[in-house]
Amino acid sequence: MIRLKNTKLNICIITVCFAVIMILFSSGAFAASVPAASGQINSYDGAVLRRSASVNSASIAVLSDNTRITIHKEVFKSKTSTARKNKWYLVTANGSKGYVRADLVDHITYGSVKGKTKARIAYRKGAGTRMKQKGSFKKGKKVTVVLKANPVRSTKGSSKTWYKVKAGSKYYYVCSRKVKLIDNTTVYWDSFPDFANMTEEEFEQYLTNEGFPESYKNKFRTLHKAHPNWGFVGYKTNMNWNTALSKQTSGGTSLVSGSFPSSYRDGTKQYEKGWYKASSKVVAYYMDPRNFINEDRIYMFEDLTYKAKYHTTSVVGAILAPTKLPGYGFTAGIFVKAGKANNVSPVFLASRARQETGGGSDAINGTKILGTKVYNPFNIGAFGGTNPLYNGLVYAYGKGWTTPAKAVEGGAKELAKNYINQGQYTTYYQRFNVRNGEKKAGTHQYMTNIMAPYSEAGSTRSSYSKYGILNQPLVFEIPIYEGMPSSTKLP
Repeated sequence: MIRLKNTKLNICIITVCFAVIMILFSSGAFAASVPAASGQINSYDGAVLRRSASVNSASIAVLSDNTRITIHKEVFKSKTSTARKNKWYLVTANGSKGYVRADLVDHITYGSVKGKTKARIAYRKGAGTRMKQKGSFKKGKKVTVVLKANPVRSTKGSSKTWYKVKAGSKYYYVCSRKVKLIDNTTVYWDSFPDFANMTEEEFEQYLTNEGFPESYKNKFRTLHKAHPNWGFVGYKTNMNWNTALSKQTSGGTSLVSGSFPSSYRDGTKQYEKGWYKASSKVVAYYMDPRNFINEDRIYMFEDLTYKAKYHTTSVVGAILAPTKLPGYGFTAGIFVKAGKANNVSPVFLASRARQETGGGSDAINGTKILGTKVYNPFNIGAFGGTNPLYNGLVYAYGKGWTTPAKAVEGGAKELAKNYINQGQYTTYYQRFNVRNGEKKAGTHQYMTNIMAPYSEAGSTRSSYSKYGILNQPLVFEIPIYEGMPSSTKLP
């Protein structure tokens, strides 16, 4: 246990200093920074996003229950109390930035970056020198920083910025002025165990605690040996397999291309030109997570929020290179910029565009609607009627997507608002909506193509492999159904 030895050394005094910061753009070196966290609105009536951290502040929007948010920092409204009602978060949600009350947010997951104390420093229960002190760190102590925090502005003798740090299983706050960030390798999902350092017994126990059936475990064991940094999170859908399958085989919910054998189809009706209703065996195979817990397709279960560390223009460019998208002005930089602005993985955006229009389409070549060129690389709104593509272009016209950049930015914003922030934050969940209860299963799904997650996962894997990203500390969320069959196979 760390004991307090000198309280005078633990006051974070405000100082004014000047520094020359050299940013080495040419060499690719960047200063370490504190990552954002992620969370979810937990309020049946929603939560008001405000311009400042006060209930009297102007409203920007109302965030519905279960909306996914990015948390940039904590803001304390009391000098001595750490109660959640006295704390706010600065967040980004649905493309807007503002403040929400902390007591309306749950499922918080932190990233982390390593730091080292520059002097003896107190750690406290909250941000600010009036908060209760729990102990002190010695000079040179390595700490894990997970988020920024601001104390009440009028707290005498307190620095404006504090760091929230993790010590063991608990979180404390320290003055940022006395901590040097030393490692720019951000580790995401910090609230999960250190998978890389688990013993075999600990890993087995973890899989059991997550509720994974035995039919999942062998696949995880293989991946864990190959990629010890990877983590696997189970999501219990509380949904019977046959019930979910029934919803996914209803009407035109799941389609298969006519280029596949007739045994893949259920009937001869074309729901869209060249697309048929998929047979129940085909739907079952692509809905079964166990078939894709492998090196090539696990990426359909990856979190689709933005991670600057490896969502770079080089990686995105590798996805776009084999397609016709760059030739029409859809550059990697456009996707990265849109991803960062909307907290969406640009790798996912590029993979989705490649899947939808990468082979060439009137949706990306500047087709005119009412005399105006429009673009829709994600085919948003391209469904229904005898000409879904035209419907998508009309949709793009209504949205003002008159350049490739506007189309990617607008599409990213809609994907974030309508899918990623609504619990459908993996490609799998966008295809199989089992994250929002049984009543919504089979509805509000981005694509009808039953094989879309399979294809997009392959694109992601290829680009990650090319740029050496496969061993990043990725975490994948895999759904678990009740009453699953022993296995599923294609016809």
